[in-house]
Amino acid sequence: MNDHEKMLKIVIQNLEHELPAVHRSTIEQVARVILGEDVEKSMGSLAVALLQSNVSVGHILSALLRCEWLSVQHLIETTDPGNIKQQVKIFSDCVDHFNVLQTAIIDAADQRWQGVLDKEVKLRVVAELRRRWRETGEVHLHNYFDEIPVSARVDFKEYNKGYIWVSMTRDLVTMFAASPDLRTAYITSPDRAHSLIIRGVNKSADRIMLEIAGVEVSLRERRRDVRVKLTRQLPITLTHRDQVIEASIVDISCTGVGVKFPDEGISLLHNEKVGLQFQLGSELMKGDEAVICWSQEIHGEHRVGINFKPKTIRRETVYRFIFVQEQAIIGRLRKLETPSWMKDPIELRDPDE
Repeated sequence: MNDHEKMLKIVIQNLEHELPAVHRSTIEQVARVILGEDVEKSMGSLAVALLQSNVSVGHILSALLRCEWLSVQHLIETTDPGNIKQQVKIFSDCVDHFNVLQTAIIDAADQRWQGVLDKEVKLRVVAELRRRWRETGEVHLHNYFDEIPVSARVDFKEYNKGYIWVSMTRDLVTMFAASPDLRTAYITSPDRAHSLIIRGVNKSADRIMLEIAGVEVSLRERRRDVRVKLTRQLPITLTHRDQVIEASIVDISCTGVGVKFPDEGISLLHNEKVGLQFQLGSELMKGDEAVICWSQEIHGEHRVGINFKPKTIRRETVYRFIFVQEQAIIGRLRKLETPSWMKDPIELRDPDE
């Protein structure tokens, strides 16, 4: 047995002592990672396997760190002290492997925690809404079509194990037709903090069956002003300190604009002040005290939300522009067809009839 095999055995023994609930095959794979070896399983799979033992994340990471230190000591003792390059490479490989595993464990633990949290939130929101549905006899669903809210109030029929049955109405058809996938809608919690994600299942007689697919934090539902998505983006010029930034407006409300940047290198942070200038119809809109209210990556593009300061933008011009955009959107909304899953099933006739 060579030095490496001896060290592998020592690390395995230590891990088995520290993590007795973890399966032997997982222990062996983790030990090899600690020693800088490539293994068959992905780091994500190893992380999930470790967490399935129901040992705390802190205890797992502490155990791995102790074994990593044993590995480092072993490297120091067994590599040629005169060959610095070799020592650095071996040590670097060992640490890199360990860091990837450590990151995977933290990410997996975070996802697990978020999943538990989402489940708890979903149960609470569903319980609150079920009480409201029974009291009012109504379910209020909503959607967005080019950022314009589209809603439907329908009669509550029944709830059972994550499924809701509601009445079929024309508004409900339009509301689902407004969804990109023709099946998704939302129900906002009583405190407006969360929204249930609803999926359409099928139509039976005069009832629609809906599935509660998940829960998410409500963001669009908290907007104070109507926002419209532009079919043709408008150019906008921003000034930030001494920098002039050319960008595009993707949506607009009476109090702000959503902007995307063509250059990945541009970054504006939350609460930073900017100047802006854009053309709205025949009028030039200018503001010197606009504020970045959010900044994030959306579909690989860097976008920001910009809030106008009061009295710096001619609101009546924006109102008129939004009204025209709304009318065009409503016109398109009325032309949407009924989703196929909401149509009556086609009766198959016997060819001999």
